[in-house]
Amino acid sequence: RGNPAAHEVLVDSWPNFGVVLTRLRPEEHRDPGDFYANQLTVYYRDEGAWRALLEGTEAVGWTRAFKMQGMQEGMYEAVRQAADAKGLRLE
Repeated sequence: RGNPAAHEVLVDSWPNFGVVLTRLRPEEHRDPGDFYANQLTVYYRDEGAWRALLEGTEAVGWTRAFKMQGMQEGMYEAVRQAADAKGLRLE
């Protein structure tokens, strides 16, 4: 019934996707320092597609605080490497 959480879903392709990312719609970001509101959730079938999304797109708003959720092997390492490449600190 609508989208009360104001989230959007991004996929690299459909229906044979490699990665799915949900995030708050950019126009809904009211506080760039609120990582509880700026939550992302990721699921991927292909770790390479996940790394390509992190490194080659603006799907993750690196200028804002965010909290990322996901449980797949390699997720944290890919985020850490992408942050390091951008000169950013990850907590």
